[in-house]
Amino acid sequence: MKKKLTVLLAVAVMSMSSVYAAEAQGPISRWLDNLTGSVAQKEQSAYQKQQAKQQKLAEKKKKREQKLAKKRAKAKQKQLERQKKAQEQQKKVQKKQNLLKELFTFD
Repeated sequence: MKKKLTVLLAVAVMSMSSVYAAEAQGPISRWLDNLTGSVAQKEQSAYQKQQAKQQKLAEKKKKREQKLAKKRAKAKQKQLERQKKAQEQQKKVQKKQNLLKELFTFD
């Protein structure tokens, strides 16, 4: 029991002292900084790449939406023109029908 308690106490003291050693600028903290620095740099570069990729995708999406909006506007314009022509044609037909009706009606 005493051995287990001694080992547990030693582990607790070592873990507390390792925190203080990491905070101070000693050889261990420099080694940890060098070790974690490269990992942090890799993570940062990966994050930047991901952000650039997302930005490119957002730009593509925006361009695609603009293109679709232009196509829809064109289609709407063409539809309005067709409707206008159809109305004009209908007016002409109606006018001719009225003229023929007047011509062949007897009072």
